[in-house]
Amino acid sequence: MKRGIIFLCLFIYFFLIVKAQNEYADIDDKMKNIPQSSTKTTAGIADYINSNFSTQSDKSRAVYIWVTENIRYDIENMFKPVYYKYKQELIDKVLKTRKGICMHYALLFSSIANQVGIKSYVIEGYTKQNGKIDKIPHSWSAAQIDSTWYLLDPTWGSGYAQNQKFVRKVNNLFYKVEPEILIKSHMPFDPMWQLSNYPINNQEFYDSKFNNQKDKAFFNFQDSIKVYAQQSEIERLESS
Repeated sequence: MKRGIIFLCLFIYFFLIVKAQNEYADIDDKMKNIPQSSTKTTAGIADYINSNFSTQSDKSRAVYIWVTENIRYDIENMFKPVYYKYKQELIDKVLKTRKGICMHYALLFSSIANQVGIKSYVIEGYTKQNGKIDKIPHSWSAAQIDSTWYLLDPTWGSGYAQNQKFVRKVNNLFYKVEPEILIKSHMPFDPMWQLSNYPINNQEFYDSKFNNQKDKAFFNFQDSIKVYAQQSEIERLESS
């Protein structure tokens, strides 16, 4: 019985991957043909996307596939402090070197997304893999696509580390993820970015208790995001 359940889960997993690959094939192919001259700046990438796609859904996919297929995870410098003061410096550096850590992936995705008309923010928090909490902070993105908020992790979606080397393998399971799915592995520092009307606390995340809503007060995260959008960087940090 247990073996049958495992087989069914694996079947569903690979079915979803194949379905996503077929669904986005045309978009992915167009992004593979983007002129190199257009990839030196986020504005150039955004202009190409705006010229080739009209819907927010297609544009968000175009941004995701370009970032995941063109940026390598910088394993050698993953623990190195970041000394750049401005976000644009971080973005310029990752476009030049074509490598970075989670912060760079998320910044790059959100920067391009905003320039193609998709409201997007960088989310900071921590993660859990195989039941274990990772002590290293992590960054991913939130994006409002066709009026619905989704979560995306272009870092985890770009590949994985093996024997101290980066292996590129685009993973569509981290594209347009439903909040109730990503919360099982990604915990934002600011509860607002759980994108839930009943956000969980840290202990519930540790204990994998994701459905304990009975005694929780309703939280309107969408109204909170609207306020967040009007705040300065300092106000956002204080609020968080």
